[in-house]
Amino acid sequence: MSAIHRFSLAYDTEEDRLTCDTEDRSGATTRLWLTQRLCRGLLPAVLPMLQKSVGQAVAPEHQAAVQSFEQAAALSAFAKLPPVRAQAETVEGLVKAVHIQPGPAGLTLTFDFGADGHRTLALTFAEVRQMLVVMHRLQALAGWPLDQWPDWIAGAGDGAPTAALN
Repeated sequence: MSAIHRFSLAYDTEEDRLTCDTEDRSGATTRLWLTQRLCRGLLPAVLPMLQKSVGQAVAPEHQAAVQSFEQAAALSAFAKLPPVRAQAETVEGLVKAVHIQPGPAGLTLTFDFGADGHRTLALTFAEVRQMLVVMHRLQALAGWPLDQWPDWIAGAGDGAPTAALN
């Protein structure tokens, strides 16, 4: 299982899928293909974990405000780095499943894309929020349904990159 060090997200119009170009610490790259169906399943799995990350003491009527604040804080720390680029020897695979392991400071995502294809990505909660903003913008660009997205993510993407995340 290979650990992802950096990654970039983009929308491929020809394939009508998101690409997640990843790089490990040795510089080896992998292109993961994320379908609309997979993305729609990922969001409802991740959102409750983000809600738990802000604490159980937040009253339901204040949850959206707290999430908006956390989202703004995460975006203020958004790094602008060059995107990961696929190379001639890049391994590619259609992601079949994403296994999510919550931790005290974030989430670990394991992408399964075949018999021996696994890539693991450890993210802080702020990085998860940054990833979700980029995914929302890419899905809007793709014309995919946005009915699942909460307002605190959908309205937070102004000024965020539309094609890269590192």
